[in-house]
Amino acid sequence: MPAAIEHEVPTMSTAVAAKPPMETGFLEKIGDAFNSVVEGSLGFVTRLFGTANDRTVRNLGYVRPKGADTHTVTPGSLLDKVNKLEDSMKALSDDELKGLSVKFRERLKNGATLEDLMPEAFAACREAGRRTKGMRHYDVQIIGGAILHGGNIAEMVTGEGKTLVATLPAYLNALTGKGVHIVTVNDYLARRDCEWMLPIYQALGVSAAYIQSDMEADARRHAYNCDITFGTSSEFGFDYLRDNMKPARHDDEHFHPYYRQCQRTPLNFAIIDEVDNILIDEARTPLIISGPAFNDPKNYEKADDIARKLTELERKGRQEIKASGVMTLMGTEGDGLPVLVPLDPTKVDPQNPPPKGVYFEIKEKERTVSLTDDGVREAERMAGVESFYTAGNMEWPHLIDNALKAHHLYHKDRQYMVAADPREDNQLGIIIIDEGTGRAMYGRQWSDGLHQSIEAKHKREGVKIKQETQTLATITLQNFFKLYQKLGGMTGTAMTEANEFWKIYKLDVVAVPTNRAMKRVNAPDLVYRSEREKWEAVVEEIVKEHKTGRPILIGTTDVAKSEKLSHMLKKRGVKHELLNAKPENVSREAEIVAQAGRVNAVTISTNMAGRGTDIILGGNVENLAWARLKQAKDADGRPLYPTRLEIPEDVWRKTVEEIEAKEQMKAEGRKIAEMGGLHIVGTERHESRRIDNQLRGRAGRQGDPGSSKFYLSLEDDLMRMFGGERLKRVMSSTWIGMQEGEALESGMLTKQIEKAQKKVEEYHFEQRKSLLDYDEVMDHQRKRTYGTRQAILDGRNPRAMILEMLDALAEAAAERYSAADYGTGSFAAFASGELNVEFDPGDFRGCTYEEAVTVAKNRASEAAPTFVQELMDENLNPDEDPKDWKWQELSRALSTRYGIKKNDRELQKIGRDELAAFILAEADKAIDGTDLSAGKRYLEKDYGAESLVDWARQKFGLKLSVAEAADKDASELAVYLRKKVREAYRQKDIDFPVQVGLHMYLPEKTTGDRRPDRDSLFRWAIERFAASGVSLSEESLRTESRSKIKELLADASKKLLPAGDYPELDAKLAEVFRGTVAADADDAKELVEWVKAELKLDVPVEKFTGADLAKARDEVLNAYDRKYRPEMLTTERSLLLEQLDSTWKQHLLTMDHLKSAVAFSGYGQEDPKIVYKREGMKLFDAMWEGINDRVSEGVFRVEDVGDEEAHTALYSGLASAQAVHQQAQSAMQSRQATAAAEDQASQSTNAGGGEVKKVETIRNVGAKVGRNDPCPCGSGKKYKNCHMKLEAKR
Repeated sequence: MPAAIEHEVPTMSTAVAAKPPMETGFLEKIGDAFNSVVEGSLGFVTRLFGTANDRTVRNLGYVRPKGADTHTVTPGSLLDKVNKLEDSMKALSDDELKGLSVKFRERLKNGATLEDLMPEAFAACREAGRRTKGMRHYDVQIIGGAILHGGNIAEMVTGEGKTLVATLPAYLNALTGKGVHIVTVNDYLARRDCEWMLPIYQALGVSAAYIQSDMEADARRHAYNCDITFGTSSEFGFDYLRDNMKPARHDDEHFHPYYRQCQRTPLNFAIIDEVDNILIDEARTPLIISGPAFNDPKNYEKADDIARKLTELERKGRQEIKASGVMTLMGTEGDGLPVLVPLDPTKVDPQNPPPKGVYFEIKEKERTVSLTDDGVREAERMAGVESFYTAGNMEWPHLIDNALKAHHLYHKDRQYMVAADPREDNQLGIIIIDEGTGRAMYGRQWSDGLHQSIEAKHKREGVKIKQETQTLATITLQNFFKLYQKLGGMTGTAMTEANEFWKIYKLDVVAVPTNRAMKRVNAPDLVYRSEREKWEAVVEEIVKEHKTGRPILIGTTDVAKSEKLSHMLKKRGVKHELLNAKPENVSREAEIVAQAGRVNAVTISTNMAGRGTDIILGGNVENLAWARLKQAKDADGRPLYPTRLEIPEDVWRKTVEEIEAKEQMKAEGRKIAEMGGLHIVGTERHESRRIDNQLRGRAGRQGDPGSSKFYLSLEDDLMRMFGGERLKRVMSSTWIGMQEGEALESGMLTKQIEKAQKKVEEYHFEQRKSLLDYDEVMDHQRKRTYGTRQAILDGRNPRAMILEMLDALAEAAAERYSAADYGTGSFAAFASGELNVEFDPGDFRGCTYEEAVTVAKNRASEAAPTFVQELMDENLNPDEDPKDWKWQELSRALSTRYGIKKNDRELQKIGRDELAAFILAEADKAIDGTDLSAGKRYLEKDYGAESLVDWARQKFGLKLSVAEAADKDASELAVYLRKKVREAYRQKDIDFPVQVGLHMYLPEKTTGDRRPDRDSLFRWAIERFAASGVSLSEESLRTESRSKIKELLADASKKLLPAGDYPELDAKLAEVFRGTVAADADDAKELVEWVKAELKLDVPVEKFTGADLAKARDEVLNAYDRKYRPEMLTTERSLLLEQLDSTWKQHLLTMDHLKSAVAFSGYGQEDPKIVYKREGMKLFDAMWEGINDRVSEGVFRVEDVGDEEAHTALYSGLASAQAVHQQAQSAMQSRQATAAAEDQASQSTNAGGGEVKKVETIRNVGAKVGRNDPCPCGSGKKYKNCHMKLEAKR
């Protein structure tokens, strides 16, 4: 707590004699005075010129003086233009209103901007809202819509109609056809808001749909293809990750739907509801698709047992310290452990503070538990290991730290609950509770083994420890939303986080004026000494207000406290509703909150429960109407109205009128307003001011009266972390004179508490920044990897990508093998390995073989004395007891270095004094006897050229001449290699289709399910090579040998390919694009004519118009490959995607390990984040080198195709790369793909900080294929002889 709270005592709420304030430090007084001057100056400037927020709102046309009930509109402003269009919009027929969208889109095509269309589009949307929903956008809502469209955050208090406001920018931006995503905090709100606003969108001629967690891939794709899509941040993020594991674009009809992406790319515009929750609270939440790792769950049980024993030892140790008189105990922390505090805090040396624990220290503010040195030794003893910090034991400190966190920082019914998990067949599990909203977050897990540690804590209650997982794909919500081209956000409380929104997202926060003046009364906080006194006061306040009939909403911070208050109210006979994370309460969340505004209603909830549902004085009649109608059944017993959209307007209106007539809710609302409106009782301050403001904001909607009051105690978490114990001693002192049940009440105190909250917010911001620094490394890597992958799916030509890889390899090889020091460097490396001495290539420059041997052995002999001395000092240290000398280690080192075969006993007989001379003599013999003749070839003149020729042969199967390679410098060699590689690649284009056809229809080896089929071979060859001009007779293909048929088909394949190819295309493109970036109509026409004449391709002129050079090249090459080399196209594409995906997944696992390992770099005085970034980028560069190497080598090895690959390539050729086998996979693969499209092995997020991983069962869906049924791939074979056999081999 800030110094002012620690040292100033405000006025007490009851009559208590005033006491002089405590002294504050001189520097603190100066700081406070300076802050007061600054704040005063800023206040004067603000009163003089208005805030930036005021100016923004005025510029949009809305002007309302402070305290006034009415506003004026600035002439010529956006708001003025929208208002002036209202009458003309009313005059339009429904069809004319809908037809405006067509006109707007046409204007956009002709060069108009969205800003040009905004007044008319907003006016049309306002009219659609009036016609379809009876909801006309207020002027302030027009302002809110403009703020959202501008890529900013609109802060609008509860009840101001954020859902309706979102229709304005959503409709305007939907006109571009690029898609708009409206992001909500849960599935219920996504569906509700979509269904609620859909009539508005339909009246305007735009489509809208929503995403739900249990939707199939096809339904998701349909929703994303709509103009506007509603969904949660998790669903949008997971679909992004899943899409980056799919082999085809969302609109690629060549692929089976299961294998196609769902989202359109790039991500265009997102409007985020409750933006503070999603972009601040959940910013570091990693969305993770994961698979099982290989950890032993028993280790978590053992760590939990150690944590329990350490806790009991710690409890005993702290009592012993108190008994010694060194320190005292005050309050508790963790799992009821007494807190050690100094007897006299003023005598504590800041440089050498007393310990806060014996075996471990708990830091609640930092959310850490750390073993002390004594704790490490005791834990090592309990674990039965000599040291935690040796190979094989280094996981134990992490396991025990997590186990201690589970017991002392993560509490049941606060951070989590133990309940049946519907996603795990209702097995008992650990369900995370969102500490902000109090909602149960099914399907989420903490990561790094923390979740398993908490499961181990409750194993005795029947909770099963799940296997830990490894990451397959991940992204934080912050970095996901940064992918959107534009963001807008809405919430009731964002201004307290405005600085963070700007620093991270470059989003400005603009407070939108309320439609009516705010009438809520916010009382100062009441601060009690103890929790007991506070809870008693809270109950008295509720009982008192309840007698008046006013509805009361009580905010609590966790499940346990909500149930405690519920129990206290039951004892006092106060009827109430309880809303917390437990399933029996969550299911009624919207219903409970919607009716919290009725007479005598008392509702206990977590501070943010029910966000998105307004509390209307007198109750929500629409909520009751839907509750009644959704129970209606048809003749078959199915719901008559599955959603609110299916309810006829007359039925809905009649039901609402019946309920209103019976319940008299409007009259009841007026009565409650006369009483003072909804009363908010806060039972504890949250760490974030924003959460408290959201609780307050439930009262006083739309100009209604209301009130709020917070009850605090010095034992609350926030107060305790910021000086609560010290203030408690002051308040308990005799000179203050506070009596039992008395409270401090002061506006000054409330401000100081808010300053303390601000400090916590700043701390959490720094923590988020620290965590996100790690993810920035992964974000860069992910963007490059996914960007490359998406480019392939979007039409980047695979052959062009592979040729770029081959060119780079050729240039690198030419540089490497032609280097002057290549031979000497090879000899240096060889000699280093033989003599165990480091050599430099320059050591042997200009040497003959004999001279090089002499230099190497002399250097080895010179290095021997130093090495022997170091070896003796390390293993036979004279300063140590001879009993501790390491004779065995010395024996192993001598054997490895010089081949000296003496065991430890033989070395001891020689004695230490004589040992050095003996070793040096043996070392000289070993060095002299070392044979380096195998390195002679490294020093020969043409060794580099020979190595290059051998590399090209192994890599690409090329047969090059050593003499030709030896005569060229690096640049000439690169050109030579590039030419040879491309010639080989073109030959591969000729041979591969022949190879595929023969493999399928005329195999070299006949097996039971693979026999020659010359009839099918002839039909395939006639169709495949029809345009080659070669006459293929049925007789020859029926009677000739396989080798002869191969020659005939190869000749047809060669003649099918045009003479012009990549080089000619590049030359033509360079000519067309000389002096221009994008092709105009004439350039496009010229390209079309050239492609037709030279390559015999028909490419629509639209493909080239407006395209840049790279896009035009891809268009031509893709058309070329689809016509002339479809088999290779399919193989190249599959090879690239397969290598990218498999290598990226392995890289993610490596990065997980790196993140765990860099923590130890702190011991070496290095910043772990810097180490992580440096080493992570090295690993990433190595990953790409590996991808390039494997792809370039693999494309030349496609002779060894298997049945499935041959099938795929064959049908690609016959159907112009339709990839039949990738469309119609076997039943097993389809079932796997269905599960992958839904949850790809697992989905999870984290609300508690850090990563979270969750493994879900892969559901068995899809029709079963019988053994003797036709294979779904279309081969004509029985399933058992086709893909069933292939699957069995996997």
